[in-house]
Amino acid sequence: MKTLFLAFAALFLPTIVHAAPSDGITTCDAAWHDVARNRDVPVRIRMPAGIGKAPVILFSHGLGGSLGSGTDWTVAWAKAGFIVINLQHPGSDRSILRKGGIAAAMSPTQLAARVGDVHFVLDALGRDPRAGACDLRRADLAHVGMSGHSFGAITTQAIAGQHFPSGEITGDPRVKAAIAFSPSPPAWESDAGAFGTISMPFFSITGTADFVPITPNITPKDRERPFRAMPRGGKYLLVLQGASHMMFNGQDGRPAPSSKPTPHVRETVIAATTLFWRWTLDGDVEAKRRLDKFAAALTPGDRFEMR
Repeated sequence: MKTLFLAFAALFLPTIVHAAPSDGITTCDAAWHDVARNRDVPVRIRMPAGIGKAPVILFSHGLGGSLGSGTDWTVAWAKAGFIVINLQHPGSDRSILRKGGIAAAMSPTQLAARVGDVHFVLDALGRDPRAGACDLRRADLAHVGMSGHSFGAITTQAIAGQHFPSGEITGDPRVKAAIAFSPSPPAWESDAGAFGTISMPFFSITGTADFVPITPNITPKDRERPFRAMPRGGKYLLVLQGASHMMFNGQDGRPAPSSKPTPHVRETVIAATTLFWRWTLDGDVEAKRRLDKFAAALTPGDRFEMR
């Protein structure tokens, strides 16, 4: 696996524009209070080494998740030179596992609250100079990416511009690109009606075993539907053979070791997503060229598409 990782690095990791890659990231936890909604939003900020401006990537956890969700991805992106912020969404976070409120946590009301959390965090980034040891003045808010897993993928789809019949859920024009781990088809309207206006670069990542019992109506193939319904231009799809839903949560797999990403899943996802962010947030045209040829680095059974 070490040889495979080095091959990915040699083929697909060009120079960062804003900040040099380094393991010396600074991590700061905080709980920011949204006065308008009387709501606390926990955040975990990973600041790359250096003192210069850096693009920002937000990560939204899945149902029952926490600030630890997506750690494999967010640490790798921070090491690559991006400011990465995990959001924890009260009402659909790990607290529901204790309270038994899973059904209520999947509601449109909770999705609207999650989208509001994203708007609020971006507002706070433009207002607050520091969070502990993290200098928020380094945040380049002209180059913002959004990402998330499962319910966090739906949150990402909403921020990217997915249409919802209620009209209460709105995208955020400050976000310029998005990555959805385990995306979902629309629940209330046609695919074209939901995704037909998402013009920003969008990367959908899923697996052939990407299903969960709580949503038995969504098959692994259904998770490709958002990609196919979006307008052409900057849209990518990565399907990994045998990858399960929880592997894309990007954690260590506790308490279910089978949900831990395999080395192949981890290395492939990190290589592809880093190229995507370097292109969309750093303006690295060489990263775009290498991303477009990413299929050549995949093992048999994996699939990569673009449109």
